[in-house]
Amino acid sequence: MPVAEEFQVIRPGLFFWQAYDPAVKTDLSCCASQTPTGLVFIDPILLDKRAQAELLATASPRAIVLTSGNHARAAETYRARFSIPVYADAGAAAEFSFPVDHLVADGEIIFDEFTVISLPGAAAGEIALHRGDALHVGDALIHLPPPGFAVLPDKYCADPRELRGALGKLLRFPFELLTFAHGLPIVTRARQRLSELLA
Repeated sequence: MPVAEEFQVIRPGLFFWQAYDPAVKTDLSCCASQTPTGLVFIDPILLDKRAQAELLATASPRAIVLTSGNHARAAETYRARFSIPVYADAGAAAEFSFPVDHLVADGEIIFDEFTVISLPGAAAGEIALHRGDALHVGDALIHLPPPGFAVLPDKYCADPRELRGALGKLLRFPFELLTFAHGLPIVTRARQRLSELLA
């Protein structure tokens, strides 16, 4: 598992970090969102000790949410280190070597903050999370060079057509900012860009 040396503040209360993973030959990205009850880690990878201490000075860890059955990543380590629960869709949970503490379902609101949006057709248990004007996705959408902002390539999808149909659900939500499990965030006009991508 790669270790990121630093994190970035996307905006107050939203933190991002990434590191290259030679095993899968791509960048792994993740974020942490500050809520009134603490930090919610979304698809976390490891931070080095100095950066972790700096992040935890902002808020205490609250929970981990995994958006895909491919995203075990550092969840088990963080769960043990911080004594916090792991949340995931049942389809994703079946892929992990560790138990998930809370199963989530399409339309559910977790932590009184995030709406869960299921995205069938990508990896097992794929979900997105909507909060305010931000949307957090796993593998269903990527933002890597090349090709830039794109739908997950067909060869990685369980059902590419089903995924494209499911992605249309995201446009029901208002958002300007979009984060990814692979790639840099889009911080403005994200919904408009997604609409154009799916057109």
